Amino acid sequence: MIQALLPIFPAETTRINDCLAFQKKHGHVYYFYATMPIFSHAEHDLDSFRMITSQLYINGNCKQADIVKAFGVSANSVKRYVKKYRKGGIAAFFKNSSKRRPRVLTREVIEQAQKVLNDGKDRSEVSKELNIKPDTLYRAIRSGRLVEPVKIDNEGLTKSERSAADSQAEMGMGCTCIMERVAASVGILDEVPTRFEKSYDVPNGGVLCTLPALLTNGLLRHASEYFNLPKGYYGLVQVFLLLAFMALARIRNIEQLRFCSPGEWGNILGLDRIPEVRTLREKVKHIAETGKVSEWGGVLSKEWMESDPQAAGTLYIDGHV
Repeated sequence: MIQALLPIFPAETTRINDCLAFQKKHGHVYYFYATMPIFSHAEHDLDSFRMITSQLYINGNCKQADIVKAFGVSANSVKRYVKKYRKGGIAAFFKNSSKRRPRVLTREVIEQAQKVLNDGKDRSEVSKELNIKPDTLYRAIRSGRLVEPVKIDNEGLTKSERSAADSQAEMGMGCTCIMERVAASVGILDEVPTRFEKSYDVPNGGVLCTLPALLTNGLLRHASEYFNLPKGYYGLVQVFLLLAFMALARIRNIEQLRFCSPGEWGNILGLDRIPEVRTLREKVKHIAETGKVSEWGGVLSKEWMESDPQAAGTLYIDGHV
């Protein structure tokens, strides 16, 4: 039996497009146009969800692709419910259906699956033991009906295990160093110490192989003499390394970090996560406005030329040297 892709409602505010957003709070989902709330429904009220998203599309407030991307539902289901709205209006979503599909994940099955997951078995073992399709089980975990315990061991975590731990962090996505963040917030931490842990399949982890070359070329040389950052969670060295690694990973500007996993980039720097885009912009602005960029560049250029005089050249154009 084909299982429907259920919508995902994160706890934090999520943008649908430039004007629309939604937020899950206390078991309800709230929709906003600009900053004004326009609709709400219970988290598990799928009929209301399908009705309001179809209405938003028909009224021209968003595209079908926006709904698919924001809620993780399939494009076919969005088209199906838009057609249903056009044909029968709002009432079409709340009529009692004479035909009901049998539910695979009943309350009893959910309880059994959660118990098996808590016993430490993985998804494939749960699927075989309870005769549930893997996709059905995955969607139940993704929607929050089942909670997959995070496995922490001395052998290192995989990407999926780290993602689960990051999403469950109490202070926000990837903010697992609680004591250090509290200390930084009250001004008693100069910067968080760098601490690497054993991890598997870290995206873009290969940029660490370039660290010796970056240091040899002077990425951090004299940096503390010409730049500074106020007390906070992130330090000057961590910001410099992040910007260098971004360039190596072909991330052209800070805004593109919105589409990257902050926890995975934090692993590369020995942190729990990298700064948010707004925080990183503020730190770069502070460095540029209060630091001596030209002087730093001049000192490095002089050292590069003195280290290899044979590589220094002379440029002669129209009488000017």
